[in-house]
Amino acid sequence: MSAEVAYVLENFAAKTAVEQDKELKSRSLRIIQNRRKEKGIAPAKIILGAIMTIVICVVMIYSQVVLTELTSEVGFYENQITDLNTEYVRLQSELEASTSIKTLEEAAENKLGLAKIDSSQVEYVSLTGTDDITVAQTGGIYLAEQYWNNFVAFIAEYLPF
Repeated sequence: MSAEVAYVLENFAAKTAVEQDKELKSRSLRIIQNRRKEKGIAPAKIILGAIMTIVICVVMIYSQVVLTELTSEVGFYENQITDLNTEYVRLQSELEASTSIKTLEEAAENKLGLAKIDSSQVEYVSLTGTDDITVAQTGGIYLAEQYWNNFVAFIAEYLPF
């Protein structure tokens, strides 16, 4: 083979059947048989898997039962709340009706025997003189004197005279 040759045409030439078989045998892979025996699934694993599946199913069914019971209990309490709210609204309206001015007037007239004031019942008082405003003394000696008088009056209640 020379370095000047770009292609080696012998590689592409048709080969005889003997040469092809020889080449395939040299290139082919050897198949090695597995000498280990296949292990089957152990019966303990099957039993354990079945037990776990049953346990999971039982737990799911139990949780659904508990959930159903709690849902019915919540529904019961919601019905009670609705009933109590209705009763509250009824009592509230009854209270408003009982405290209205008209109801109070009727109760005063019927139960207590009261009547509205007439113009004949009104008396006018006239004051003669000037209106004076006086302010009581707070603090100072007057306050101490007031405390002393209250103390003496308290003690005098318990002394026999």
